[in-house]
Amino acid sequence: MTPLRRILATLMFLPNIMPFKALFSAEIFPWAFLYALRKDLRLTLGYTLFLGYIVISSVLFLGSFPSFLVPARALFALINASMIFFLLINVQREEYKTIVTIFHGVFIANLGLCIIQFLGLFPPFLEPVFRLFIDRFTHEIYGGGRGVAGLFAEPSYASMAIHYYFAFFMLSKNINPKSLLGIGAIVGIVFFDLFIIRSVTGVVMILLYLASMQKARDLIKSGVIAIVLLASVIYYVGQSPNAPRSIETAYDFFKYGGYQDPTPWLLEQSGFRFVSVWASYKYGFTHPFGSGVGGWGPASIQAMDDIGIKASAMSFFASAMGSEYQGVRPTSFAAGLMLETGIVGLILFIIAFYPFLKRPEIYRDVHTRSITLFFLFNTFALGSIGDPLPFVFLALAYRSIIEPPEIVHA
Repeated sequence: MTPLRRILATLMFLPNIMPFKALFSAEIFPWAFLYALRKDLRLTLGYTLFLGYIVISSVLFLGSFPSFLVPARALFALINASMIFFLLINVQREEYKTIVTIFHGVFIANLGLCIIQFLGLFPPFLEPVFRLFIDRFTHEIYGGGRGVAGLFAEPSYASMAIHYYFAFFMLSKNINPKSLLGIGAIVGIVFFDLFIIRSVTGVVMILLYLASMQKARDLIKSGVIAIVLLASVIYYVGQSPNAPRSIETAYDFFKYGGYQDPTPWLLEQSGFRFVSVWASYKYGFTHPFGSGVGGWGPASIQAMDDIGIKASAMSFFASAMGSEYQGVRPTSFAAGLMLETGIVGLILFIIAFYPFLKRPEIYRDVHTRSITLFFLFNTFALGSIGDPLPFVFLALAYRSIIEPPEIVHA
């Protein structure tokens, strides 16, 4: 691997690092796209059809935007996130091993930086330097119950990334999750979730990870045990004035009766995330071709109005923009497709990835199963529309058990 490819492979795992942050407002840089842009990239017919559809969608609606950059950025986010999958599943063994070695370095660096930030040992004078490349970087805990973010823009981004890191680390080192080492590692990531990153997203991700470790017949028994343990932590830690935000949020949910009518609580705690996904799916069914790639702004406002929720009344918009807002792009890849490309775009996306997601091998192995479950959750429920990490780690997990000659191109 050339030095340039090594650099791009490293930055592929760190999408929030922006070399030109002063010029662009985006939080995700296309390192994955740049790494995938090479002559041995092999796209499947299914993905080529999906790619052609979203390109045509962006071109057809070009005249409705004040600048061609609006649909270009929206289109590029979709391509940057997903196209890397088709390179990584085809890399040869030596390159795969090099990527895994690079990943280990990135994982350790992020863990170390998070701990340093948590302990308040990061030099404050370096914060402005890091902020040149990472939006909202801070040398210490974010505060307000939130934890640290490492080399990511905020704790929620870091939380999603760290769980992919952890799951793939367990896979790459072939650590049995039921061994003493595996149990210790899982306890460590749970502690890391609750007390260092402190993101609500992290709690959901670790619950998904624990569920993926279980056999179907043990899910109910394990679920009851997990609920009892989690409830105990929420009850005893949630009352503390310095409780992590993830625990405090869950504690308040029960203390103030949020479970009786969870919708207002979800809107208050998730800001635009929950409602944007919910509204976008509905919009995609009523508008089969969507609003056009790049048309998410006005479409999201209409989508929220269609489900009876005024975005200006939500706490996120009220605090960030008052009564003036331009709409918001949904946080999951699939919901974004429904909003901009309709049910047609989502169906083409599913057709492109279904041949890989249907392979039984990725569900038989406990490690690849957890990564696949993460991918499905982040892609269809809660993620970041331009984030390549779910596709990167799904591809690496897939590649770990299926050699390129065996890959079925559909």
